[in-house]
Amino acid sequence: MIKVQPAVRKETLRIAAGTLVLTVLMLAVFLILGQFDLTVLLGALLGSAAAVGNFFLLGLSVQKAAETMNGVKLPSYEEAEANLELGQELETAVTPETKLAKQRMQLSYTGRMILLAAVGVLGLTLPCFHAVATVLPFLFPRIVIFLYGIRNKKES
Repeated sequence: MIKVQPAVRKETLRIAAGTLVLTVLMLAVFLILGQFDLTVLLGALLGSAAAVGNFFLLGLSVQKAAETMNGVKLPSYEEAEANLELGQELETAVTPETKLAKQRMQLSYTGRMILLAAVGVLGLTLPCFHAVATVLPFLFPRIVIFLYGIRNKKES
């Protein structure tokens, strides 16, 4: 059983809250345009759940990759830049741990994209889901991250 780190839990909850707000706004737009029906609601629920689930799985894969890297020292920015200026590759960073972490991240990405594609196909093909309301929430975590970044820059 994987123990979810507090940072993963916190960021997932932040993304879930932001996605919920954006989903409600999207539903309000459908309502204002007179296009709201049960398929819109079901699509929004499916797409939002998939988007938040995708972010959570990303967090878990980053957590697992970080645990794999436990104790591995990567070169500092200055060391990396010095090696690049000398035309050298960063062979010191290629360890079995870093290779495994990279493979896990790549496998996670592929799996998460397949999951989103499957949800998108369901939303586009099944008549119980509105296609736009299903797929649009896939963008909501990215929008939440962007807005959160702007807010943090203003506070700095």
